[in-house]
Amino acid sequence: MRFKKILFSTLIASLVSLTGFTAAFAASGVTIKSGDTLWKISQKYNISVGSLEKANPSINPGNLQIGSWINFPSSTASKGKYTVQNGDTMWKISRHFGVSLSSLMAKNPSVHANNLIPGTVLNIPSANSSSNVSSQDLYWMSHLIHAEASGEPLKAQIAVGDVVMHRVHSSQFPNSIYGVIFQKINGYSQFSVVPQGTIYNQPSAKSIQAAKDVLEYHYDYVPGAYVFFTPSKTPSGSWVWNQPRVASIGDFIFAK
Repeated sequence: MRFKKILFSTLIASLVSLTGFTAAFAASGVTIKSGDTLWKISQKYNISVGSLEKANPSINPGNLQIGSWINFPSSTASKGKYTVQNGDTMWKISRHFGVSLSSLMAKNPSVHANNLIPGTVLNIPSANSSSNVSSQDLYWMSHLIHAEASGEPLKAQIAVGDVVMHRVHSSQFPNSIYGVIFQKINGYSQFSVVPQGTIYNQPSAKSIQAAKDVLEYHYDYVPGAYVFFTPSKTPSGSWVWNQPRVASIGDFIFAK
């Protein structure tokens, strides 16, 4: 009889242990603790940053509130594959799965990034590939951010990088960071820091971090913005004043 009790107790303990193990992976979310970031949470629970952001649209990734609840996404790509839907862009897909744009494009060399066809099956790199941002992209993004927004809050610097990425993923602009930064339309540079030469100044650590937040972690504080300008330095008759505004961050206005 005593043997049966011991066996039953062992079985119950095993089930509790197994249930606890399963629950840890089946949890629907987690409470934010001091020191938490989306990146840390993604690494701990093996969930991409992009999918965490999509599952929690109301949170500010750069300012997580202690005690707040983070929802875990309910689904991921099936065996590293994703079928392109109407309205998809490479940028949106990379954000959804928490991988870098460069790694997604490298995984799908035959796909035209600016002309995604619904029904196309893409290969999705592992979330661990999200740090594989090309050195050239990081170099030019950090230089542009520093030249345009040095001294601005980190969020404003990230938003400047967002504008560059929105252009990269629009068919109306070049499909590379370098191409967007150095593009000329009707003989005029799109970014004044290029002809001024300040694009070549050494970027600060803050600007490099902002570039990484855009390229690696896919922060997007100004969805849909293609331009930014400083009101105090922009002539009243400039066309940018008539563009639909997305946000005002620091000294900048971001618009479509």
